[in-house]
Amino acid sequence: MGFFSSSKAPTSSDTFNKQEAFLAVALATAAADGSIAEEEAKGIFAYLLQQRMFNGLTQKQLSEMFKKLAKILETEGVGGLVTIAKSSLPAELRETAFACAVDIALADGVVEDSEKALLEELQQVLSVPDDIGKSILQVMMIRNRG
Repeated sequence: MGFFSSSKAPTSSDTFNKQEAFLAVALATAAADGSIAEEEAKGIFAYLLQQRMFNGLTQKQLSEMFKKLAKILETEGVGGLVTIAKSSLPAELRETAFACAVDIALADGVVEDSEKALLEELQQVLSVPDDIGKSILQVMMIRNRG
């Protein structure tokens, strides 16, 4: 059974803005193996700092966003968090969010089976075409060699 194939819908009535949706995908990826490694957390924040959509947000705003998503992750699980996020993530950001997820999964040097399963499901949920998904994976593997 996959992360998103749960028979119950998320109980949270939260909706996300595009920044929260993007961060939710990243956070779900980092949490897929049961814990968030320091390298994964650093990867998330490195991505946030590179994305124009996060320009102008204060440290306090980012912290509040993270706390909100962590609470939803705790109550709804990885699948619930992504289920809420996918409806809020604009189509033009889905490949970018997938690239971020792959980078985070590779950040600690080990891609656990749970992370692989999540990435496969994310690719489908985010409608990332196979050829683009493979290209993203190849580039991120090269990026994370060093």
